[in-house]
Amino acid sequence: MKSWIVTWSSLIVLVFGVPGASFADELTLQQARDLARKNSPTIQLAKEKLYQTEMMIDKAWVMLKPQLNATGTYTHTEPDAKIAFPDFDSMFGAIVMDPNICGDNPVCVDWSKVKVNETNIVKTDSFGFTATLMQPLFNARAYTTIKQAYDGYDLAKINTTNLEDYLLYSVDVAYYSALTAKKFVTAARKAVDLRREHLKVAKAKFEVGDQPKITVLKAEIDLNRSEQDVKTAENSLDQAKEALALIMGRDSNFDLVEPGLSAAPEESLDSLIEKALGKRRDLQIAELNLNIADRSKTDAWYRFLPSLNLTGMFHASDTKGFTGEYYTWNIGLSLSLPLYDGGLRYAELHEAESKIREAQINIKNTKLQIRSEIRQLWLNMKSTEANLTKARKALELAEEQAQLSKVSFEAGAITNLEVLDANHTVFLAEVNVAQLEFQFQLAVMKLKNAMVMFNPAGVSSSGIQSQAAASSGSMSQGSPPPSGSSGAAISSSAQSQSLGSGGMPVGR
Repeated sequence: MKSWIVTWSSLIVLVFGVPGASFADELTLQQARDLARKNSPTIQLAKEKLYQTEMMIDKAWVMLKPQLNATGTYTHTEPDAKIAFPDFDSMFGAIVMDPNICGDNPVCVDWSKVKVNETNIVKTDSFGFTATLMQPLFNARAYTTIKQAYDGYDLAKINTTNLEDYLLYSVDVAYYSALTAKKFVTAARKAVDLRREHLKVAKAKFEVGDQPKITVLKAEIDLNRSEQDVKTAENSLDQAKEALALIMGRDSNFDLVEPGLSAAPEESLDSLIEKALGKRRDLQIAELNLNIADRSKTDAWYRFLPSLNLTGMFHASDTKGFTGEYYTWNIGLSLSLPLYDGGLRYAELHEAESKIREAQINIKNTKLQIRSEIRQLWLNMKSTEANLTKARKALELAEEQAQLSKVSFEAGAITNLEVLDANHTVFLAEVNVAQLEFQFQLAVMKLKNAMVMFNPAGVSSSGIQSQAAASSGSMSQGSPPPSGSSGAAISSSAQSQSLGSGGMPVGR
């Protein structure tokens, strides 16, 4: 009956899980990249900056569009202003030839018979409306300003795309760093199994009198150190996962899925360099800056040209004034020609010529840096690939040696120390292979990304670089940890896989 209860209890646990326990979900590399792209505040800020740059295009077009303004007025005046004008019809009827009125003049006007009309020039309370129109007909600098705005948008778009790619690259680095830490955990646990099995053999041989008590004690000490190594490796894995979680903007309760190693590019070094020169975004930016500098020189010449505007005005008032009309309007042309500006135009022209030379130098320098960067990354990848091949062969030999040592110890042919050393060699070889696999993957990613991407300068300390650097410093070049320092080897190796060593080198 007991066995049935135990069986059903085990089945319930397998199906429904342990109450209150949380299980980590699997997280693929692509899922990590998608989360980072969605949650990164750095990318969100960059997109807002891109939108603001796009609005600069609309602002530039304003220079060629009409400007229409309307103004309404109310005025209270004390006292009001009136002007008296004679009525000309009654004036003609008041012409007389009476000497008593005209005196010495034969003919005159009897003003007493003339009617007088009063006209309001300014009312006590008056209302008015004015509308003005200005339409640029010719403004040469408007065209250069519009083109500069479009180029500014293209620059911002390139930088935003590059920043997003750099974020995804940092995710890749952090993900593979966590995977390497996971491999360290596996290697440490395997080392525990080997030492536990060796301890059993040592105890058995001690019980039959083939080995002294010290052999068992040394095996127990070695097992205890290996168990400490497991704890160290697990802590390092948790730290690496936390660093990855920070970039993604989620918790660290996930399990990693091995995506496999990327294949090295098959093209020749010269082919890779030519491809990079055709696709690198920093070179595109340098060429755009040359276009902007060229256009700045054109803009400096346009400062010598006149500008022509069409102007118009419509005015409405509740007072007729001198015109005798409530509504008035006018239309005209305005031509402006700069004659002397204190030498500003010539200074702008000389400055633009200097910027052109500067942009040309920058293009040349950027090409040199790209060639050097691709060459260094390619050499590093080849060197790491060769070291990885040797490390894998060394692991095979170490595993074979450990197996032979186990058999030989059981047969009494070798000492306990030789077995311990053989087991430790296997552990170091596994750690070395994990390190070099990470370095090779990093070298391949850096080379492939360097074909298009460059390291964006000025990323804030709370942005991508600091998030990726949370997975820590720089990895060694694959040299195995020193003998007898397993825990330190795991800790320093698992914590030292970051964008610091994996960051794209930039010669800028």
